Amino acid sequence: MKILIASDSYKGSLSSLEVSKYIQKGFKEVFEDISFKTLSMADGGEGTVQAIVESLNGKYISIACHNALNEEIEASYGLIDNFAIIEMASASGLPLVKEKRIREANTIGTGELIEDALNRGCRQIYLGIGGSATNDGGLGMAHYLGIRFLDKNNKALEPIPANLPFIKKIDSTNLDPRIKETKIIVMCDVSNPLCGKDGASAIYGPQKGATKEDIIFLDQGLLHLVDICLQEGYEDYSLFPGSGAAGGLGFGLMTFLKAHLQSGIETVLDIVDFDNVIKDCDLVISGEGRIDHQSMYGKVPTGVAKRAKKQGIETVCIVGSIGSSVGDIYDFITTIESCVDHCCDIDEALENAKVNVYKAAFRLARSIQLGQKMRF
Repeated sequence: MKILIASDSYKGSLSSLEVSKYIQKGFKEVFEDISFKTLSMADGGEGTVQAIVESLNGKYISIACHNALNEEIEASYGLIDNFAIIEMASASGLPLVKEKRIREANTIGTGELIEDALNRGCRQIYLGIGGSATNDGGLGMAHYLGIRFLDKNNKALEPIPANLPFIKKIDSTNLDPRIKETKIIVMCDVSNPLCGKDGASAIYGPQKGATKEDIIFLDQGLLHLVDICLQEGYEDYSLFPGSGAAGGLGFGLMTFLKAHLQSGIETVLDIVDFDNVIKDCDLVISGEGRIDHQSMYGKVPTGVAKRAKKQGIETVCIVGSIGSSVGDIYDFITTIESCVDHCCDIDEALENAKVNVYKAAFRLARSIQLGQKMRF
């Protein structure tokens, strides 16, 4: 039997590779004639760089840059041959700032990561845009790459949300010319527009420290940015699904860098060449920390299972826990085994994650073995 293990990490406890290691250990205690392939997986959010670097034997690049409040930090991204994989949260993420100052937070650090990838010859960049501390519509990123947002006196404004209402012109004369030669693919699984009740400010602003007054100010500021962009001849991406992701960074990337937004899990599956890797496999094992009804929408287990199903290969899952409702997930996933086999608190479950994955894999392997032995 040949098995492909393509699991997400278990947030806060195990990496994808560690999950794979203990699944293999459990199965090898039941089956002697068995082999494995492993792909580290992620859905375009946290852990995507690590998953792709591990799956494709890439390397990490670390650089000095700035967080969302312009404090000096070190951030890293992945380099694989001639393309880069970047998580904007590694520079502009919420956990990297000690204070939530939403009217000052910007995406300059994301621009710094993109520029470094360009300097290393990358002309294809994959960018994950989850977990941001920002609501600047991509001003900081665009500013760092050469675009200037001008006030009524034609003076360059500091690229922060507080200055959104004062933008009168956009000068793209000094945009890094390498951008035109570069394909930028944004991994995004949210469908929020830029503005309005479902937009960046209203939906994601509060978790970044925005008050009701901030939300109104930011939403109006981003709407003003759209008006200026239209005035300057840019296409209107403000209603495009995902334009409101990462505080409007989705909008900024499409508008100023001509980036393309795609499903995170589908993009990751394509990058690691999933469809070819799976071809000679008999079974796929996937998983994540917790599986529930939300797992139907852009998460690793269902993304993996849907691809496997197209080739007639069954997918089973080993997960940290199973939610009270998993929706229609069994339309794609044959069965789900929970790691936790007794009542315990979250700390105990996390502490014993390695053993729990091993034991769950052992139980699942025994069930598969029973199925092979049964005759009807």
